Amino acid sequence: MGRRKGSKKKKDININSDETKVFVGIILTILSIALIISPFFDSHLFRSIVTTFGYSSVVFGFTTLYLALRFFSSKTIFKSWKLQLGLLFFSLTFAAFLTFWVPNEQLQSPTQFEFPAGMLGYNIHLFLLSYLGRFIEFLVLIVSFVVSISLITSIKLSQIRDYIEKTVENTGGLEFKGSLEDIKPQDLEQDDKRMDGIINGLDSKREEEQDIIFANDAPKSTENHIHIAPKKVVDENDMGLESQGPKYTNWTFPSLDLLQDPIVQPQNKDVFKKNALIIEQTLRSFGVLAKVAEISVGPTVVQYALSISVGIKVSKVRNLTNDLALALAAPSSSVRIEAPIPGTSLIGIEAPNPTPNYVYEKEMVAQLLKDKSKYELPLILGKDVTGKLIIRDLVDLPHVLVAGATGTGKSVGINSMLMGLLMSKSPDELRFILVDPKMVEMAPYNGIPHLLTPVITDMELVVNALQWAIEEMLKRYRMLKQAGVKKITEYNQQMGFSAMPYIIIVIDEMADLMLSTGVDVETKVVRLAQMARAVGIHLILATQRPSVNVITGLIKANMPGRVAFNVTTAIDSRVVIDQIGAETLLGKGDMLFKSPSHPRPIRIQGAFTDNKDLDNVIKFIKDQTEIVEYTDEVTKAQVVEAKGGTSAGADDPVFRQSIDVIINAQKASASLLQRKLRIGYNRAARLMDELEEAGAIGPQDGSNPRKVLISSASQILGSDSNDELPQ
Repeated sequence: MGRRKGSKKKKDININSDETKVFVGIILTILSIALIISPFFDSHLFRSIVTTFGYSSVVFGFTTLYLALRFFSSKTIFKSWKLQLGLLFFSLTFAAFLTFWVPNEQLQSPTQFEFPAGMLGYNIHLFLLSYLGRFIEFLVLIVSFVVSISLITSIKLSQIRDYIEKTVENTGGLEFKGSLEDIKPQDLEQDDKRMDGIINGLDSKREEEQDIIFANDAPKSTENHIHIAPKKVVDENDMGLESQGPKYTNWTFPSLDLLQDPIVQPQNKDVFKKNALIIEQTLRSFGVLAKVAEISVGPTVVQYALSISVGIKVSKVRNLTNDLALALAAPSSSVRIEAPIPGTSLIGIEAPNPTPNYVYEKEMVAQLLKDKSKYELPLILGKDVTGKLIIRDLVDLPHVLVAGATGTGKSVGINSMLMGLLMSKSPDELRFILVDPKMVEMAPYNGIPHLLTPVITDMELVVNALQWAIEEMLKRYRMLKQAGVKKITEYNQQMGFSAMPYIIIVIDEMADLMLSTGVDVETKVVRLAQMARAVGIHLILATQRPSVNVITGLIKANMPGRVAFNVTTAIDSRVVIDQIGAETLLGKGDMLFKSPSHPRPIRIQGAFTDNKDLDNVIKFIKDQTEIVEYTDEVTKAQVVEAKGGTSAGADDPVFRQSIDVIINAQKASASLLQRKLRIGYNRAARLMDELEEAGAIGPQDGSNPRKVLISSASQILGSDSNDELPQ
């Protein structure tokens, strides 16, 4: 008879069928229970198990139970072969480790090994002991424990290594755990020891302050005076080489007593501990398992270094910036995440310090004077988030671009840089060209011998100064070539004194300069930035509008040193430091510094220079020099001979046209002549000088156009000039 319709064919039972898996799982479960309880019950079966495994049978029981769950459950956690292998490896190591501590006298009687680790542990121990010796066996067992824990918890061996190193360095540090414990803010008392071990920047700061040598303690006779004996090693008749010796041979540097003492506020550790726990709890509520591994207390910013669990994306932590700011009761724009912290595998969460300590110029200069021999042109920046003093050498940068919104500390930062240079360099070693469109920021520097020319406030003269710097650069290159050296330090060493002083050009507002002069300034700045480093000419450019129209690609490419104060948008931050981050700064000197040696920006609290400190230092410098000689060549337009060898003047048809232009416009400026006559800036500036000499226009009046003093061309060219003027 045929088979009935609708009858189903029974499935064959094989090793892969569900029934077989359940049956094997039941057998393994029973075996695991027997292994676990065998040391605590007395029967023939249990005594046999204890004889074989000893107390390690409990560990083998849990290993067998995990294997049984592989057959019962379909969850991924029970399918991991690494976890199974780690449990087996841990069980064997544990059995050998129990036997390791048994006295040598009992090794002769194997029956004594029922309760340490049974015959299994006995045989593993004897095998390792006979081939490796007792000490090497102990090391092998320790390594085996570490490897098995790594397999069980999925923690990389490199993470375990880093944790061990950190624990050795910082006693009382964090206890490493694979999963996050339940942490609540009210558990502060239980976590005091853990947090105390990870807070940095408090005690070290005090020790650092104790190491600083102030002027009252330092010997002034050796620190503050320069006595230079000029030595000539080059023939005086050689073309271009300067044979004149130093002018300020007994220069006295300003004393630290002129600067105000730092004001330090005490820090409350409990606040940092509480915030660390809040960060951990907030991240855990969003499914991010992390622990605060280190707390760095800076002057105005506290950095909480996080160690996150394996498998958590860094971007997930970055996206929680606003949530962390809300939990810490801080402005959302003031919390910055740095992932990773350079040189570590940790993520840094930077939040404002509730009790900020600003960085004063006195402590920075004191450190500079201790390490004065390390720097050619020291630039004082400030302190980083760990409280470390940051001073960089301008020669290594070699040009700096400073950008930041109004009121973020840009001008104060530039004053701090200039202050450090004035406190450590004499006028024979360093000269300045200062450009100040605001007319008031750098006005106090007028009258010091370090300047080549008074502070330039007229934008029309800046192009002349940059052109002079280019000519000076080319002149210096010819001098280096004749002396057979490649850079300024070798030349000065050959001459025996600072025959070729460094020149630093500081422009406080680049945006105004670019808008008024445009392409001429850009080409000259780029040329100086490309070539002037070897001959000791350096640029410090500042702007409060970091747009691509002001900071062009050519300028950025040649300005490797970048200082970004707080800016308004992330786009501005990208223009300055090529990445976001500057828009989250706190202001008041909070900056990001980027250099060729630090491609990733480091956060620094800039040094604060009070106006009183600046006035005291400048007054001390001015009192040393009764007469200061400045050169007009820096801002004077170069006189170029006209065609035919005669000087440009009344016979020049363009000069006649320029008179007509200024009379019609009733104002005179180089930019006006450029537009109307379609000539370059240099020729327009020369025409302005000639018009002033002829009495056609008045003298300079700041940034205002010059006044026109004539009403007709005949007053300059004569009675028949009207007929000669081109129509």
